Amino acid sequence: MLLLRVFTPYVLFNLILVFSFSVTVNSYVQIQNINIIFYIIFHLTFVYFLFYQYHYSLFIIGFIYGILLDIFLINEIGSHLITFLILILLYTQLKKYLFQLNSFQISITIFVTLNIILISELVFAFLINDIYFNFFQVIKYIVISFILLVPSLFVLNKIDN
Repeated sequence: MLLLRVFTPYVLFNLILVFSFSVTVNSYVQIQNINIIFYIIFHLTFVYFLFYQYHYSLFIIGFIYGILLDIFLINEIGSHLITFLILILLYTQLKKYLFQLNSFQISITIFVTLNIILISELVFAFLINDIYFNFFQVIKYIVISFILLVPSLFVLNKIDN
């Protein structure tokens, strides 16, 4: 009974964020796709968390993870921080419209939002930090996020209920 009170969905989502963040920033050179998979799982969990468990603490969480991802992955603050804060601000402005969507529409919105975030981080990294990306990297992100979408949403829904 005490365990159920400690491991609320809010705590479990934060544990998923911490775990996927940890795997993302620890580079496995031989298996680079592991980093990409957990990078996408981190973003997917963050977007799901924003949609279904919105709380003002997400500004702090987005700020901290944005800075940490920027520092660990690109050694400069910029693209992740800007993207996360813009996403949270847009959500606060659009949440009354998003509440009117059914579950399928929300799933599609999460998928589209996830890919917009991933692509905008690449664009901001190019514009701010002069980090180049290629079209293959964008396609890889989209394909992996498509593959991970249904199982991840299933697990996140189970945690949420």
